[in-house]
This record gives sequence, structure tokens and C-alpha cells, in this order.
Amino acid sequence: MDPNYQNHRQKVEYARASLWAPFYTVGMVARIRGDVPIGPLEAALRKLLTLYPPLASRVCVEEDGTAWLTTEGVDECSLEVRSRTSDDDWTTLFLEQERVPFAFSRGPLARFFLLRGDQVSDLVAIAPHVVCDGYSMTHVMADAVALLNDPGRVVTRPAPPPAVSWQTMPHAVYDNLLLRGLVRVFNRAWRDSRVVLHQDKYEALHRQYWARRQNGLLAFDLSPAETADLAARCRQHGVTVTGALVAAFTLARADVWPATRAARGKISVAVNIRDRLVQPPGRVVGVYASSIDLTIPSKTGTSFWRLARAGYARIHKALDDRPRILRPLVLEELDPLIADAFVAAVATDQWSRELGLLSRFMNVRGETRCLDISNIGRINLPEVGAPYRLETLLPFPPLVPGGGLALNVLTVDGRMNLILKFRLDGLDGSAVTKIRDRALGYLSGA
Repeated sequence: MDPNYQNHRQKVEYARASLWAPFYTVGMVARIRGDVPIGPLEAALRKLLTLYPPLASRVCVEEDGTAWLTTEGVDECSLEVRSRTSDDDWTTLFLEQERVPFAFSRGPLARFFLLRGDQVSDLVAIAPHVVCDGYSMTHVMADAVALLNDPGRVVTRPAPPPAVSWQTMPHAVYDNLLLRGLVRVFNRAWRDSRVVLHQDKYEALHRQYWARRQNGLLAFDLSPAETADLAARCRQHGVTVTGALVAAFTLARADVWPATRAARGKISVAVNIRDRLVQPPGRVVGVYASSIDLTIPSKTGTSFWRLARAGYARIHKALDDRPRILRPLVLEELDPLIADAFVAAVATDQWSRELGLLSRFMNVRGETRCLDISNIGRINLPEVGAPYRLETLLPFPPLVPGGGLALNVLTVDGRMNLILKFRLDGLDGSAVTKIRDRALGYLSGA
């Protein structure tokens, strides 16, 4: 193992509650022009893990549930090579791999695959969400290809990233005071609900969860011209692109396959909190995201742009609501062993009275949202010459319980890549294709 990242040790703080969750897999594809050689790529990945030690780590959990990442005693990360037969092979790979448990106790946490073709190859990275979010993955994949093209580059282990909690973000002492009090009450009153999980129990829960689940994936894109046209229309109507996407897919879902009454008009929007931290993290791997739950007015006959303006107004207001952004971080103060018990209940669908009460607050039982959206943003890839040019990045989103349809968006060099993920026991592939077509019709003004 490279000594630059050996013995790295880092406490798992924010996102600790998702440690054992079987549904929190994130990933990304780097589409590379050319037949990528295996040896140089493996050398590049070894350097990559020096830059991003959490991906090369395993998890140590103490008796009280405190979790640590460490690279001590972890084998080198392997690269599995498969033949690339089509542009969509990566979707099949992701759906296969999210059903495979992570080796938390042994490590390494990241898994890498090369779908190798003569003209185009796809480098695929997969990791548990507890150590990495979608924006972090853009750094990982861009750096992997940069290291492949610059084999002489010397890398060093970065400084530990700053801690992430509601207290490391701008806040007032009264923010979420009631919720913080409730969390303290839960931690005292629900001590009997605590569960100690380890690798074997996690793998059993993982199997139970996926025995009842089957997800589908639909990937598509807007050309640079179509993306620019959409952005121009959004400016004309005074809304953001995210607001337009929310309106388009909410209306399209209502047209094609209406959500349950409990989920109708309810959405979740991911929020990047990197620039909100007192000490911004820089170019590191971690979880720097929050989320906001909203209800979007979706009365029959509502016009697309009217709904887009309403959605934009509510999202914009929520983004300015500091306590609301901090809420998921406050919930991380829940006793980690109670959080683990909650994950076990989600995985098995077996609920105690206390955890059932918490599930109502967390909105994870049944379909409680019609759309979860994560717009990672716009990035421009670095100019990389021959022989291996990075063409684009494609994200793989988790589908969290309570949601029936997830939309992940990443705009790369002006081209908008969109990924729809859905539960096959709630939506079939033909319905999702219709939702996509109807939403694109709204977005294009057709």
C-alpha cells in the first residue's frame, strides 16, 4: 500500500446515521476516449486513493457506535475489467453493484470497474454515501483520468477535512432548539431501542432489503444547444433550471402515473452546503449535502411555467431558511446505535413503537414523495490531450425509502446529463419513459 495514505484515521461524523444503510450507494462514470490500458490505470488509481483516503479505508465501530475510517490493514483497491458492448452497460453495472454489500470492516470502501472498449471506455466508481457525495465524485473521476494521462505526477496525502456538523455552519443558538431538545429526549428515552451492528448483521440486513426491492435506471441528456436554450427560457420566466426541472417532472409524473395521495406534490431537493461551512472543505471527498422537503402546488390544469415559478419561489425561500438547512445535520446527533436500529427497521420493515414514530417524522415508509431531485451543478472538464480524453461524467443517485422517483442532474461542458432512478414495484420502465418524454416536452416548450 502506498505509504502516503497508510494509517489515515478520520472520525465519521456527518452522515454517520447512513453508515449501514443498504440503499445509500453513490457512483459515477468517467467516459474516456480510447482503449484504456489496465496497468497504467491501476497505477493511477493507487495515486488517486492517496488523494482521497476515505475511499481506501475500512470502518472501525466502537461499542458506543462511534465510527472511524482507517486505512490501516486495508488491501489495495482492485480494478475489475469487463468488456464494453454499449453506451448503457454502466447502468446495468450500477444496478447490479448497489445490491452488493460494501466491505465496511475489511475495506477498501470504493469499488472500481473498467468497461473497456476499442474506441470508448467507461471507468466506474462506486462507494457508500457515508464517505462520498455526488459532487465529491466529480473530483474523484476527473482526477483519476488526469492521473492516467500524467503518470509522472507526484501526489501527497491531503490534510484531514474540516468537521461537518450544524455547529460548523453559521447558526444561532436558537436554531432548531425544539428539534435538538427532542433528539436529546430520544437519546435518553429510547436506550432500549439501540442496536449494535457489525459486518455480518449488515450483510444480512442488506440481503433482506434487496430481496424486496428492484430498481430501474433511465439515462438521457440535453445537447449543449438544448441546455443553453432551456437556461435562456428559465431566465426569461424568472426561474432557475432546478425549478423548471421540478415542475416538468412533477407534472409529467402526475400526467402519466400519479403519485399516492400522501406523496402528491411532495418533493425533496438536495442542497450543497460546501460554501455554507465556516471552513469550506476544498477539493476533498466527503458528504457536504443537506436536503429540504417541500410541497409544490400541483392542481389539475396548472401551467408548466406557473408551476415552475411556484416551485422556484418555494425552493428559494427554503434555501434562505437557515434552520431548515441545518435540520438534517441536527438529526445526526441522534445516538448512533438508535440510528442503526432505525436502519435495521427500514431494511427489514419491522418497526417498534418508538422507531415507527421516528419513521413518520423521517418519511421513509411507503411512498411519501413524488420526486427527489439532486442537481449537482455545472462543471467544465479540464483540457486533457491525447491519449485518453475525458468526454463526460455520468452520476448514479441513491433512491431513498419514501421516494418513488429520483432525478440526478449533472451538466458537463454545457451538456446536461439526466438520470432517472425508480422502483420497479412502483413504476415500470415504459411509464418512466413516458414521464421522461412528457417532461422534455414541457422543458422544450412543445
